[in-house]
Amino acid sequence: MMAKDIMEGYIALNPLVLKKLDASSFKDLHMHLHKLQTTIRSAGVDLSNQEALRARNQRLQRIHQAMSVLEFHAKQLRIVLV
Repeated sequence: MMAKDIMEGYIALNPLVLKKLDASSFKDLHMHLHKLQTTIRSAGVDLSNQEALRARNQRLQRIHQAMSVLEFHAKQLRIVLV
């Protein structure tokens, strides 16, 4: 659920939000973000519809940013995500 909220822009992932999570939650969130990213990338997009393309790119950007923050914070806490 949190991964979808991040994708839609309702939650911004930052160290304060991550402070509440334990190691298993880090791994689950990373897995769900990766699945969402794969799903969005695999879905076809109509290149003539600029609004849909922009929304898709914004979702991918939010997911990528959240994964970067999550991976950096996990590295600091010495949590293996793979």
